Amino acid sequence: MDEDSERRIEYFHMLLGLVAGIASGLIGASGGLVGLVIGYSGFFLTRIIFKLSQDDLSMNKWVSKGAMPFLMFWLPTWIFVYNL
Repeated sequence: MDEDSERRIEYFHMLLGLVAGIASGLIGASGGLVGLVIGYSGFFLTRIIFKLSQDDLSMNKWVSKGAMPFLMFWLPTWIFVYNL
């Protein structure tokens, strides 16, 4: 996987984190489950959208390239929207 693909995967998960944070904040206290479902589905969406095999995007690579950017956007957005 080249650098450009990795960057697009990170941006895609940042966008998913923003959407999940807004949805979680609007739902309320049980919004964590919604965020986790959106985040985990991002793993499969990434493989479909970018046409990656299991070797190209393993779970370990996804944690660093997808899950961390997702969490860094999801949690602050969730807290901000929930407290509005």
